[in-house]
Amino acid sequence: MSRLIPELKSLVMLAAPVSLTQLCLVGMSATDVAIAGQAGTLELAGMNLGANTWNMIIFFFMGVGFATQPLIAKHYGARNDAGVKHQLHQSIWMCFALGVLATLVVWACAALFQFAPFEDDMRTIAQRYLLAISFCAIPITLIPAVRGTLEGMSLTREVFIVNFLAFLLNIPLDYILVNGLFGLPRLGGVGCAWATVALMWLVMIACWLVIHRHGAVREKRLFHRFEAPSIPTIAKTLRLGLPIGVSIVIELSMFAGAGMMIALFGVVQAGAHAVAITVASMSFMLYMGLGQGVTIRASQFLGAERPDDAWYTVKTGTAFNLAIAAVICVLFVLFAEPLIRLFNDDPAVIQLAVVLLYFGAAFQLADSLQVAVICALRAYHDTSSPPKYQVVAFLIFGLPIGMALAFGYGAPSLTGAKGMWFAMVVSLFIVGLLLLWRLATRAREVAV
Repeated sequence: MSRLIPELKSLVMLAAPVSLTQLCLVGMSATDVAIAGQAGTLELAGMNLGANTWNMIIFFFMGVGFATQPLIAKHYGARNDAGVKHQLHQSIWMCFALGVLATLVVWACAALFQFAPFEDDMRTIAQRYLLAISFCAIPITLIPAVRGTLEGMSLTREVFIVNFLAFLLNIPLDYILVNGLFGLPRLGGVGCAWATVALMWLVMIACWLVIHRHGAVREKRLFHRFEAPSIPTIAKTLRLGLPIGVSIVIELSMFAGAGMMIALFGVVQAGAHAVAITVASMSFMLYMGLGQGVTIRASQFLGAERPDDAWYTVKTGTAFNLAIAAVICVLFVLFAEPLIRLFNDDPAVIQLAVVLLYFGAAFQLADSLQVAVICALRAYHDTSSPPKYQVVAFLIFGLPIGMALAFGYGAPSLTGAKGMWFAMVVSLFIVGLLLLWRLATRAREVAV
């Protein structure tokens, strides 16, 4: 106990701003859902269809950049300033190229939507959303490089402040663009995309300025004499980052794929799914933030050649994540309807979304476990294991089970959106347990 309290305090001080940063990001998405929902169920469904597609694409490219955080943290723990600077420069080169590629992929997907079997009006809104939001693909893929550098050097509070200000600005900007105030055209759900474009450019520039001017790192002159691309370092970063991107895509293919499948059942089911997944995602960001805190702290310990301290951080952080999930599970059950009403006032949407949120309560423990273990594995530079287990859990079990139930080939009470959510619960429990076994094995390998 004498060691537990100081470790929890250090971990929380590092991870709390990361969790709050993640909440700010999902809060921006929640604001989009709430304001687009007030503009009408059609606008909400169309925006959500476009956002699901965007997330599937952009989170892969961002995920590759997430490798920057543990790499920088390890250099920082080893007091290797030259290594920090070199890694930052190479991550920026890599992420910029990924941003250009992401833009082209989003444009291609918007064109292919013309052949998708969705309702015409909903499809049109989704296409316009994708074309608009593609203009922030470059800054949003660069953010993991600059943000990961700040967080790897324990400057998590500064990252939170930047993202909190972006969250606050997103509220009035969404409202103005969605509803067409001050003489601007009424853009509906597409207005949320343009708000995101403006804010992601600002966040990227702000993080860049913090690295350049912050007193704790100014003397390191991390942007002085910017290095040319180094193929070996970029290749090493890609080897670590590509599995992270693949892992995120596999998980999103379950959640965003479920959203696209649910959209086939009409705007009410699509709207209910959008609201329920938004509420459930808020808790996920808490788990993700704490997990990233574990990544940073454990990476710094491993860089300082203190593997026992790294493993203690992993155990403490994972247990704390599970404890938070248990509390949130109870809150979702007790306050499901009030939470849903914050985002939509359509009685049909509310009725279904409340049921979906009960499923959301059921997978809190599994969700917190799998994200905590994935983040811990990143500290040990094992990013290739999660995609393997996720393929089994999400694609081999989850999607087939969800599709069968959704289309009526199973329990009559689990058709449509409810069938897809039941499948997500099953998938998360499978992958969480498999990853926990892999983490214990990997930690023993590093210790030896």
